Amino acid sequence: MLNLEKPRMNWTKLSLATTLAAALIASPATAYADPVPTPDEVVAIMAKLTDPGIPAANKTDIVTPGFTPDEAGTLDDHLKQMDAHGGRLPIDFMVTNIQPAPANLAGATVETMGPGPIYTQTAPHPFVLADQGGHWMITHDSAVQLTDAWYRNSNRRPYIPHI
Repeated sequence: MLNLEKPRMNWTKLSLATTLAAALIASPATAYADPVPTPDEVVAIMAKLTDPGIPAANKTDIVTPGFTPDEAGTLDDHLKQMDAHGGRLPIDFMVTNIQPAPANLAGATVETMGPGPIYTQTAPHPFVLADQGGHWMITHDSAVQLTDAWYRNSNRRPYIPHI
C-alpha cells in the first residue's frame, strides 16, 4: 500500500537539535561537558521526573530551570492519571547515545520500555542535559516535551510539539 501522506517533521528532534546547535555556535570548542553523565545517572533523573509521589514543584534538583506553577500542576495531574490507569508507572527507561556538547550540556536519547500495557513503550526521543556544578539535570524544555509525549502515548493521544 502506498502512503500518500506528506512526511511530518519531528518537532521534538528539531527543537532539541536547535538547542544543541545554538550551544555549539555560542561556545568555544573546549567547553564541552566532560565527563558526560552515565546511563544510570540519567535513568535516575527520568525516574524522579516521572515519580507521581514527588510534586513537580519539588523537582528543581533535576530540572533546570524548574517548572512554572501551571506546568507543575499539569505534570502532577498527568502523572497521577498515568499511575491510576492500569499501572503505567513506573516507567522503564533505556538511555543511549549520551554525547558531550558545549556550554556544559550533553545530549542523549531515551525510550520507554514498559512495564504495563502496550502504550507505555515509546520510540527513542532526543533530549538535553545540563551540568550544574557537577550535578546533571534535564533541561526544562526537554522535561516538558518528554513528559508530554509519555502522557499522550499512555493515553493514546497524538503528540503535539511545543514550539
